[in-house]
Amino acid sequence: MNKRRWIALAIVVLVVVSALVLQLVRGEESSVASAPEKWKAKTVSGSGTNQVLQLYVEGVISEESSWNSSFDYQALISQLNQAKEDPNVKAIVIRINSPGGAVVPTDELHRKLKQIKSETKKPIVISMGSYAASGGYYLATAGDKVYANPSTLTGSLGVIASYMNYGELAKEYGITENVIKSGKFKDMGNPMREMTQDEHTLLQGVINESYQQFVDVIAEGRKMPREKVLQLADGRIYTGKQAKANGLIDELGTLEDATEAAKKLAKLQEAKVVRYEEPFGFSRMFSSFSTKLSGILNQQPIPGFLSEEKRTPSLEYIYRP
Repeated sequence: MNKRRWIALAIVVLVVVSALVLQLVRGEESSVASAPEKWKAKTVSGSGTNQVLQLYVEGVISEESSWNSSFDYQALISQLNQAKEDPNVKAIVIRINSPGGAVVPTDELHRKLKQIKSETKKPIVISMGSYAASGGYYLATAGDKVYANPSTLTGSLGVIASYMNYGELAKEYGITENVIKSGKFKDMGNPMREMTQDEHTLLQGVINESYQQFVDVIAEGRKMPREKVLQLADGRIYTGKQAKANGLIDELGTLEDATEAAKKLAKLQEAKVVRYEEPFGFSRMFSSFSTKLSGILNQQPIPGFLSEEKRTPSLEYIYRP
């Protein structure tokens, strides 16, 4: 058997094994779907029954898990729900290392944090890591107090939507597209042709609406005059030091500083600092592998202007250099 056949056979085996693993994972997930996920609290420091929980937002914020991202939307929601109901959790520290992400999941996470604060009175303190920009900052506005390193990259306050034009490239490959539509705006943003001025105007209106929502969130969360927010929210990035000077954060400090602040806000003399660990299970063991493998198998071997991902429009609170 020659080399090409061996490679083809290996690919077939890999696909079959992956399919079996996915079926087993789905089977286990369906069998436990009725039971809420229970996260195990791992002690970082301290002692006692009162807990200060450290949670992490890392990577691009999206509802769907990606093979090249560490962010897990469903896991974070599950952790927040558990923390909300756990009487031992007295305060929450959110460590953010994120450039932001999609508008909807970012806003939903922000609403979840506000819900926890309003319904439980548990203080939430934000600790920014290397970067907490755009949607990462959007989340930070829900904090009772916000900390950042002097060199943290934050800001990028605004909305973006990218619509690429692959028309000329498609022609080089001999690809054309025939569109039958019910109205002139039905294929607005079609990457196979130039965007019209009317389409651009409509999309700008959508962007402006999401931008105004971002401005409102900052004004409310930071108790800042709207006029000042509008001056700051022009898309530029700020260092942690600049953010403090502009009132976008409260203090310069570390994760430990933020944790101590959470203890004080919760009026705790002693507390155990904890982090959640994933519960052990077959589905947990293979879910990450399955996601990454699916992403690799779905990669386009030719230019991706025909892929669904490239053609699906989205609004994003995200920092893109």
